Amino acid sequence: MSKQPEIPRHPIRVVALRTGLTPDILRAWERRYQVVAPSRSNGGQRLYSDRDIERLALLRQATLGGRSIGQVASLSKAKLTALVEGDAEARTTLDASPSRAGEQHAAGYRDRAMAAVEAIDTEDLHAILREAVISLGPAQAMESVLTPLLRDLGDRWHAGTLSPAHEHAASAVVRRILGWLGDEYQPADDAPHLVAATPAGDRHEFGAMLVAATAATEGWTVTYLGADLPPADVVRTARTKGSDVVAMSSVMPMDGVLEQLRAIRGGLADGTRLLVGGAGLAGQERALALAGIT
Repeated sequence: MSKQPEIPRHPIRVVALRTGLTPDILRAWERRYQVVAPSRSNGGQRLYSDRDIERLALLRQATLGGRSIGQVASLSKAKLTALVEGDAEARTTLDASPSRAGEQHAAGYRDRAMAAVEAIDTEDLHAILREAVISLGPAQAMESVLTPLLRDLGDRWHAGTLSPAHEHAASAVVRRILGWLGDEYQPADDAPHLVAATPAGDRHEFGAMLVAATAATEGWTVTYLGADLPPADVVRTARTKGSDVVAMSSVMPMDGVLEQLRAIRGGLADGTRLLVGGAGLAGQERALALAGIT
């Protein structure tokens, strides 16, 4: 006589193999969303039933279809099954609408990535972000997965729901992904050239890194200078390289960075454009335009 499916007998490594979820993500989903309630062996090891595995597999399929785990964690098996089956039936329609499909898939990648961040599972986070880039394409992955993930990391760090260790570990993985993207593309000999950096005093480099990676994937030759660059160094590099564009990213307030941007603008060769962006410069387009800055 076979055992009943509710009898817990599978260790977490078996569940991971059968569902495709890493042990760290399993623990994060259990802790945050109570998706299943595994039993414990006498030695304290988690033990899962067949029913638990079936539910976890459905949840993973639902998130791969574009939903966040928070949206589906409390659904019954019947509703989860209906969602997953509906996604399968709609796949042909979604394939005919890449932007819509990409948006839904991006939500799933974001949720999986944040679960890996919470678990400080850098290996899994790296795999998820690489998968997002390959599946969605570099441009949409950066706009719909990497950028929102970085914003959420910052918000949750400031709110105290993520520790510095979480933020630092995740940031290191994002740097690896952006560096990998920049290295994957070989520009043509006559490709336009871009310099990317942040102003002196600004150590927040992810905006500049995203610009550099985006330009590289679009066929530009890129010189990435990193964070905290004095205007003279930016100008010297742009002139030496014959740059078409200098891109500066800043989170500093306008009054703390405008003089640096003016100095860069004044030192650049004729025909070199200065593009700026970042939280500190939002809403300042008119004032920047008066200084010849986009």
